[in-house]
Order: sequence, then C-alpha cells, then structure tokens
Amino acid sequence: MGVTKKENENSEKEEIEIYVKCHLEDHMESSAEEKWHVEADHVVRLVNHKDKNKNICVRGSGTFNKEKEQAVAGTIDITDLSEDFLRNDELTFDVEIGVKSAEGLVKTADFSVKTPDANAVLTVGKDKFYVDKEVLSKKSSVFKEMLSKEGVGKAKNEYPVEDVDPTVFHTFIKFSTDYPVQFSLEQIEELFKMADRFKIDGFKEKCKDFLINSVVDDAMALKLADKFGMQEVIVEKLKPLNTIPELKKAFKFYRRFSDESMRLLLKKLIEVV
Repeated sequence: MGVTKKENENSEKEEIEIYVKCHLEDHMESSAEEKWHVEADHVVRLVNHKDKNKNICVRGSGTFNKEKEQAVAGTIDITDLSEDFLRNDELTFDVEIGVKSAEGLVKTADFSVKTPDANAVLTVGKDKFYVDKEVLSKKSSVFKEMLSKEGVGKAKNEYPVEDVDPTVFHTFIKFSTDYPVQFSLEQIEELFKMADRFKIDGFKEKCKDFLINSVVDDAMALKLADKFGMQEVIVEKLKPLNTIPELKKAFKFYRRFSDESMRLLLKKLIEVV
C-alpha cells in the first residue's frame, strides 16, 4: 500500500490518495505464467488512535497483472483532520486484502495427480485423491484409524469417503497437509463440518482470519461468524460500521443470531446513535 499527496490547484482541500500494489517477488517470477493476474478487494483504514469507531475507511477492488501492478483505492480529505489521527506526527493505516481469484501463479499441491510419495487413495465418487498415509495420519486420528486398515481396489489402498463435495474435500486435504489454500465464503460451512468430522485442528483460526479480512460480503461473513461462535470476527467487522444503514446492511440476518452476537450489535447501535 502507498500514500501520495493529491495536488489540486483549484481546491483548498488537502487530500491524500491511497493506492494498493500487487507484484510478484523475484523468486516467484520464474515459476509464474506470463499472463498471471489477481483480483482482490481491499479496505484501507486511517486509524484514529483515541476512538477506532472514528477510523476513516476507503474500500475498493482491482485487477492486478504484470502490466498493471497498482490500483487506486480512493482519496481521504485531511484538511481538518484532528490530532487523534496522529502519533509522533505520523498517520497510521490498517490494510485488509481479500483475494477473490488468482490465476497463473505458482500452484499448490494437486492431490488428484498421483505422486511418488502417495501410497493411499481417497475416493469421493469418481474422484480420486492420492495421499501419503503417514502425513495425513499425523494430522487426524480419524484418518489414522481409516488408513491403518486394509483398503479396497486392486492394490487394497483405496478408501471411500462419503457425503462430501469433491472440490471442497480437495481443498480440505490441502489444508490438512499444511499446503496453502484459498477458499470462498460459500465453502466455509462445508469445510467446518469436515474439520469436525475428521478431527483437524487449526481450521477455525484460519476461517477467523479469512472472515475478518473478507471485504466481499459483510452480512454473510457475520452470519457464519455467529453460527460458528467466532465473536472476535463480529467485533472486528463492527469497527468500521458507523451509520445505521451500514449496520442494517451488515446485519440483515440478525433475526437468527445468538444472544451473544445480538449483545455486540446492540452495543454498537448505542455507540452509533
């Protein structure tokens, strides 16, 4: 992220222009495709050090590629900025990035392709995922018990997994074996069920980070945070909402919220009013 002073001779306003930059590090360029691109939403907050509810937010989205590594997020009027925004005569910014899609970058593991280390096959309908028994067993007592038994098929190493979506399960296997993964809001609920079913630790924390940094749909993020008891997400998502219309839009599913989440909403409403 960068900040530049916006020059405007015809106005007495003093403004700063916020921009977001996305570029590949040197060690990644050789392994990325020539026409790589990333689509991302972003939120930039000018921090009020005395009252976070008075932070100034700029939201935007952009497509980044080799030719276009920079996107303007917006401008902030600092003409009458109070001293509450200064610390040691400097401004502080918080930045959140939500990647919606990325193509042509370095790929993570593909468990649908057989590798020399794979010695077991997890089958979901017609889809097959090739895994290392030892690696997966260390991550899950459920997988450990499953893979310790004789499988089916010619090599006796195939293990059927029922009642899961193959695409989401592939993402889940990547997470379970510590590979970097990207997932969507729509996949979180199913991934949570798998993490509980197969006793995989750490998924809730990853989801918490994802929902806090997601700038796609606050209402859905808050709904999922409430459903899975992630009150920290609700607290963070409430911070930049400072008007009744913003709160109404973000909490359109409030009728189904838990008592604890409703208390957080009511507290915020009192602050805004």
